[in-house]
Parts: sequence; C-alpha cells; structure tokens
Amino acid sequence: MDFTTREIPLCEVCQQPARQTCGGCKLVYYCSRAHQKLGWKEGHKLKCCAYKIQYSEDFGRHMVATRDIQQGEIILREKPAAIGPKIACKPHCLSCGLKLEPIQKNDELDFYKCSSCNWPMCSIDCEKAEVHREECKIMTKRNYKCEIKYESADKVEAAYCIIAPMRVLLMKQTNPRQFENVMSLESHLKDRINTPLYLVIKANLVTFIIQVLELPFDEETILKVSSIFDTNSFDVRSPDGSKRLRAIYVTASMMNHNCRPNTRHIYLGDDNNLTLIATVPISKGEMITATYTQSLYGTLDRRKHLKTYKCFDCECERCQDPTEFGTYLGNIYCSVCNGASSDRTIGQRGMLVSTNPLDETASWKCEKCGYYIQSRQMFWGNNALKQELNTINKSGPRCFEEFIDKYKATLHPTNHLVIQAKLALLQIYGNYEGYTLTELPDYLLKRKIDLCHDLLEVADKLEPGWSRFRGTVLLELQAAMTMQTKREFEDEKITKSAAQEQLMESMVLLQEAVNILRIEPQMKTVLETKVQELSNLLDNTNL
Repeated sequence: MDFTTREIPLCEVCQQPARQTCGGCKLVYYCSRAHQKLGWKEGHKLKCCAYKIQYSEDFGRHMVATRDIQQGEIILREKPAAIGPKIACKPHCLSCGLKLEPIQKNDELDFYKCSSCNWPMCSIDCEKAEVHREECKIMTKRNYKCEIKYESADKVEAAYCIIAPMRVLLMKQTNPRQFENVMSLESHLKDRINTPLYLVIKANLVTFIIQVLELPFDEETILKVSSIFDTNSFDVRSPDGSKRLRAIYVTASMMNHNCRPNTRHIYLGDDNNLTLIATVPISKGEMITATYTQSLYGTLDRRKHLKTYKCFDCECERCQDPTEFGTYLGNIYCSVCNGASSDRTIGQRGMLVSTNPLDETASWKCEKCGYYIQSRQMFWGNNALKQELNTINKSGPRCFEEFIDKYKATLHPTNHLVIQAKLALLQIYGNYEGYTLTELPDYLLKRKIDLCHDLLEVADKLEPGWSRFRGTVLLELQAAMTMQTKREFEDEKITKSAAQEQLMESMVLLQEAVNILRIEPQMKTVLETKVQELSNLLDNTNL
C-alpha cells in the first residue's frame, strides 16, 4: 500500500481543499467559482500576473515568467508613474504631448500659452489638465513665466529639460508612495555626473528647482531624478508622430534588456498606458525581456548606444555572436578576398567579423583568408557610410537603389545600412505618390516582393515571432502579392484556380499580420479593410 501523501492545494479564501486554479497567474487555487470572484475583489486582482520581480547578483532586479506565456498574450498593462517632454525638443504641449503649431496673435505667430505660467500649450483644456496642475501652481506662486515663443518651425528648446524631473520631485508631497517607487529605480548618476550633458543639466535644472522654485531638494537628489529618467524612461510616440514624450513605468522598468527580446510594447489611450505583449512563447521561469535600443543596429552601434544612454555593456547572446545569428548585420566583405577572387558570388566572399564582439577595440578578421583590420577602420567606415545614407534624398527610390548598388561589393545584403535602405524602399514602393501599387510597373512590384522576403529573413533571426517589424512587412508583402496575382490573372498568365490559390497564400500572410497588429488601435480599420478586400477578391468569380 502506498502511504505517501500529495499536498492538496487550499482555497485562497476559505483554506479548504481546492482544485480550481486562477486562470491568470496559475499560482492560487479556489474551491468554487464564487470564492474565485470573492478572492479577486478582496485583492487578488492587484497581484494576479504572469510574472514576478526577482533579484540576482548577475542581473539585479528583473522580470521572470511565473507560468508559460503564450505568443501574443498581454503580460502587463501599466500607467506611467511620471511622464513629460524630452530633454530638448520642439515646442510640445505639456499636458497631451502634441507637437505645437503657432497661431496668429497680434499680427505675429506664436503659440497658445497657459494663462498662469505662460508655457506653450495646445488648448485651454490642456492648460487645466491634472498633469499640469501642480507644476503650474508652484511656478505661478514663484512668479515664474516661461519665455518660449515661436521663432521658427525647427527651433529646439532646451528649457523642456526641467519638466519631467520637476514632476517627480513634486510627487514627494502629492503622491509620496509613487515618489518612493520612482526613486527606488537605478539612476547610474555616478556614470553621468561629469558628462557634458549633466554639467548643462546641473547649471539649468538644479538652479531652476532650488533658486527659482525654491523647492526643498539638494543638488544630488535633483540630479538623481534626472538620471533615473535617462536610465529608465520609455520613448512614447504616437503612431502619426505628432506626440513624442518620455515616461517612467515602474514595473516595466524591471525588465532586463536583450538584443533579441521576447516582448514588444505599445501605448494605448490618452493616458499612454504601456501594454506589454509576448512576441514568442515564454516558458515558466524564463526571463521576460525588452530591447532598450534599435534591433536593426549592428553590434557596434547597439553596444555604443546602450553604454552611452543606459550605462551598461550588453553581453547578450546576439552581442557575443560575431555574425549576429548569421545576419552579418554589422559586417563587411573582405577587400582581399574580393580583390583576389574572380568568383565574387555571395557564397564565395569572405566576411570580416570581430575577433571579440564584446571588445570594441578588438581587431576584425576575415572568416575565409584570415586578413585582419583594426577596429578603428570599422568605426570610420561604418560612420562614413551612415552619414552618406542619412543625407540621401528621401523623396523617391533612386538614391536608395544607387546606395545599395554602389556598396554591393562592400556590404553584405543584410548589413544594417543596406537593411535601412531596403526599409525605405519598401515604404516608397506601393505607398508614395507616383509609386502606388497600381502605378508600379511589374519589375518594381517584383522588387517590392523581393524586399519583403529579404526583410522577413532578418526579422525571423533578430525579432522573431509577433514583432511589429514582422507584422508591418507581412502587410506590405500580402498587398504586393495580391496585386501581382490580379495582374497575372488579367493578363491570362495564370488560371483562375491558380489565382485563387495565390490569393489564399496572401490571406494566410494577412491573417498573421492581423494577429500581430490588431491590438494597435490605429491599425484596426486598416486591417479590417484589407481582410474585407481580399475576401471579396476570393469570392469574386472574376477576381
């Protein structure tokens, strides 16, 4: 007889044996549906989640899955603890973040201004918004009037550097618990304190807080708040680019960085609530990660960006791989192999890769012939080509195509500079005036389809799963394939059954794009329209 006993879980409410688990976190049990509802009301709602925050010597505080998380599942929804404009920016509304346009006032152009503190705003409603209330009150009390006025459309104002830190400091009185939450975040102030930027911030922000507003904070606390923002803030942008802010999300800030993350995030509603989405299945116990930089940068640029702005050296799996998972995103062809060989097919060319990707001073070596170059040569060459790409005329495809052709013997087809040029072309072909899908000649339509496949190959390796990058490329691909099918059928190059088969392939791609992008509000109407149009084509006997 087996006398071993197995521990029976107990109901979270009544402590009686229970079999029904919470559908969210899978961590607590209930004896009945009624007790599950009661437990939810009594506090489990605030604790129920698919993650936990834990600490280790290697990673510090980080987020870990408490159960298996499905692809596309929402892991976290969080309101910003603090939000404000970037350190320096063109005039934006302090409440809603809208980029401001001047209005005619007394025979000259200027912005709408808050009637109390004189900061540029977009309307009287935003002037009275809660987010602006406390700062306006203290500035008015100290007789401070903002002096920003319209001078030109491109004028960047450094005065905005005071707003976000001031809002956190004012929380000490208005919301002390949130103030402590923000102040508990990593600041890396010691790494920033003597940088040129912080010497400027010290002269402006500290002077404003202590001397102008007469708030009871010392210099170190003020600079720490500024550094906490620089270390932890998320770049909040509206889909149309009209709003750009930075915000601190205390819980989301606990996620560690990875150059191949397993999540993506979007911002929903006027309150800019962060919504965190799993792009791939995440197993119980696995770290939940986000990226703090651009996934399509090469390793040199990514690590430099992270060191400069986030004050750490990334040592993730991708950064350690000199080929970046076989994409060669930051690599170039070996000039010796190219010059010596008459066979210059891609498979025969030697690639220069770093001998130690985690050391920016390490030399680079050809995988094929062993030829070395110094790291500074890679830096110089990379920066020169970046500058050239940035100065390209972006109104049409010609300059981008010329850039790709000009450097095809130097840059791998998936080098990050080539990828950026291909992304630009993908947007132009099918979307720009004169290059819409109906206007594209067949060879450019095929070019767009080939570009999509090139970019999807990179997405699968660097941003696998339901990333926004993959979703947007899929949307472009299915549209181009659908147009190609229509033309081939109309030109009697394919039969009706072949056309319907190809349209079904397009529908599969579209459905995947819908799964990825449907949570983004601005995409809802677009996706519904595309699905309806493609469904009509499939149902139409004449296509």
